[in-house]
Amino acid sequence: MNYALLRGTDLRVSRICLGTPEYGSSISRQDSFTLMDSFLDLGGNFLDTAHIYANWQCETKGMSELTIGAWVAERKCRDKVIVGTKGGSYTNECPIPRLAPEQITGDLKWGLARLRFDYVDLYWLHRDDPRRPVGEMMDTLDVLRKQGLIRWYAASNWSAARLQDAAQYAAQKGIQPFAASQIQWSLADLNPAGVLDPTMLEMDEETLRYHLASGLPQVPFTSQARGFFSGAYFSDRPESGKASVREAYGSDLNWGRLARATELSRELHCTPNQIALAYLMSQPFACFPIVGGRRVDQLKDSCAAAAVHLTPGQVEFLHRAAL
Repeated sequence: MNYALLRGTDLRVSRICLGTPEYGSSISRQDSFTLMDSFLDLGGNFLDTAHIYANWQCETKGMSELTIGAWVAERKCRDKVIVGTKGGSYTNECPIPRLAPEQITGDLKWGLARLRFDYVDLYWLHRDDPRRPVGEMMDTLDVLRKQGLIRWYAASNWSAARLQDAAQYAAQKGIQPFAASQIQWSLADLNPAGVLDPTMLEMDEETLRYHLASGLPQVPFTSQARGFFSGAYFSDRPESGKASVREAYGSDLNWGRLARATELSRELHCTPNQIALAYLMSQPFACFPIVGGRRVDQLKDSCAAAAVHLTPGQVEFLHRAAL
């Protein structure tokens, strides 16, 4: 496993981040523990969860945070992991971003209780509310940092324009800026039919330009395009893989990118999935893709991508791919 500092912080995180949205629910507690054990054994230390994760799959709220907290306590590995959790998202009871100071603080304190932590390493605002002044949210996060409840904070599903506003406000006030951004991004572009939630932003040209200009790190989710590069999908086999994934990513552009990722994987003696992850990690700015998977062998394959390095020419070869 390779590591890098999140720019401007003291967080030395693994280049691969482990996503945990189903831990403790459709992925059982025992299987979740096995996956986290394997991730730690593989050198991973960066875990991603959220206040609402797994809520859609079980009656107990916050099962992802609860499962991670139980694992950390049982393994006594708090000093070995860097955990990011998110607050301020939608809920069934409140279908708008919950980003008032008391809501941000409440989600954080619930998260800390579930995780059994005194502080969280990285606290993400899960959504943005453009109607709310960015300064109010930044000031709230700064207060929580000064209270010792969070070490660093970041933004999930924020547009480039709002990220820039937040950076300018932090500079003017002399407070800590966002440490990273988190949006959907993979080698495969998402089709309109694959959009599950329009509030989850996807990498676009404006956002890419902002990252290139600012150097703000990216921690993208859906980095594996829901398994599109797993070896289960073929352009000439309409029955291959899951229909929902084909609907989300099946396009001439993406089939071409899959073909080129497969070609490059043979040259570099790795897998197409590793090529897709390496594409993200080989950008000019730091990128730490979030990976999923239900089996240890899948996790091992993804973590091995940290050792795959692509040249700028190879990155361009993949990006421009078309049939």
